[in-house]
Amino acid sequence: MNKKLTFLVCLLAILGLKLSAQNDIHFGVFTGGSVNWMNIDKSLYYDDDKPITIYDLVGDKIDSVYYLNINDAKVTPNGGFILGGLFEYKINDMLGLQFELFYNQYGYNIKGSVDVQNHGDDSYETYDYHAKMKISNFSAALLMKIYACDYLSIDLGAQPSYCFRATKEGKRGIEQFNIAYKDNEYNTLNFSATGGLTGYYRNFFLSARYSIGFVDVLKAKSPYYVENLANEDDNNIKFNYDDAKSTTNSFQITLGYRFR
Repeated sequence: MNKKLTFLVCLLAILGLKLSAQNDIHFGVFTGGSVNWMNIDKSLYYDDDKPITIYDLVGDKIDSVYYLNINDAKVTPNGGFILGGLFEYKINDMLGLQFELFYNQYGYNIKGSVDVQNHGDDSYETYDYHAKMKISNFSAALLMKIYACDYLSIDLGAQPSYCFRATKEGKRGIEQFNIAYKDNEYNTLNFSATGGLTGYYRNFFLSARYSIGFVDVLKAKSPYYVENLANEDDNNIKFNYDDAKSTTNSFQITLGYRFR
């Protein structure tokens, strides 16, 4: 089995090198990083590590469960990693079509403070809150490349993405936390328009690109009780998931090598 696999890999490599030797077909690989903005709605400004339950004065649960709000929340960009490959068919000296498959990340940072009421009285304690949201994707891009000269192209196209992992990690006061979201807490498919410039030097290239997303990625999560309020088991807590404003914007820089 290993010999067959080795033979197949070698055959594909030879075929790829042969095809890439043609002037109108290129293969390449690239890696780089991104700076990501997410335009998120205030309905997502909460500490969602665990639901907070309200009790009455004698310690019985009241029909209310919620997340603690983040006060004076500031949302800032974060960074991501990119790794992928490309195939280009050059139509003529001025135009080319390029298809890409790559792994990329986007998300945001959020900072603020959270007030939590002490049980049994009206006093509050405040802790600092800092979290980093990171969403991992497999993305594809279909680009029209307009060559201004042999060393520079203008790239315009579309970029659909499949989100397969969403996490949030950070600090709540001195306590660290890490949340892995379920797939019903975010939209797995995203669609972006993308454009930028690519410069070429021999077999190497450097691309700078900006992408604008049109799909709300995250969902606001609202906990609530459904039955048996006296039961101390939190299994009776359910959640509503509502699409919240959370479109993505990303500036990407990648360095690559194109086989000829």
